[in-house]
Amino acid sequence: MDILALCGSPRKNKTTHSVLQAVLDGTGCSSEILRPADMNIGHCTGCLVCKKKTPGKCWQDDDMAMAIDKMFETKGLIIASPTYFGNVPGPLKNFVDRSIPTSYTGKGDPWMGAENHGTRPLKGRPAMILVVSGGADHEKTAANIRLVLEYYEYSIVGEFVEPMGGAVISRDEYPDIYAELFELGKMFGQAVHDYSP
Repeated sequence: MDILALCGSPRKNKTTHSVLQAVLDGTGCSSEILRPADMNIGHCTGCLVCKKKTPGKCWQDDDMAMAIDKMFETKGLIIASPTYFGNVPGPLKNFVDRSIPTSYTGKGDPWMGAENHGTRPLKGRPAMILVVSGGADHEKTAANIRLVLEYYEYSIVGEFVEPMGGAVISRDEYPDIYAELFELGKMFGQAVHDYSP
């Protein structure tokens, strides 16, 4: 599989999913969509067991172990999210928080030369940000996602950050928007194809 896509919306087959699907249509790559709202993901407790006792592994036995495996197995990552009070929905935030064991595997370069922040095994992998809103604060949500991707040192190769007012994008209903997203997908697909660890 080439691309792991996170669909942060708890609502199925609505705006966020339709925007993500249009991008995936354009990539020409194999992909899998994970929906954190449908996964069993506990809260991060900040205990740092994944750093100090079991490097790279959380003590919680839930779906994040599988998700982290997929993060390592795939070349590219897309995070698609609606906007909830200027941020991502809770289930996606849990996913983000629980992804921290990736920094404590011992693989990759130390973060900015500081060992206490772990290493960056996902450094340089292509990533894309897709954020929608009913009308406002989508830039804040995108900034929060960008912060995470930059922390892990992904290479952000594209963004779509727009107020969509609940529109469900399809080739027939919104041909111009679909075409824009499809082209973003083509660009991302090329970045994934060109990526070499």
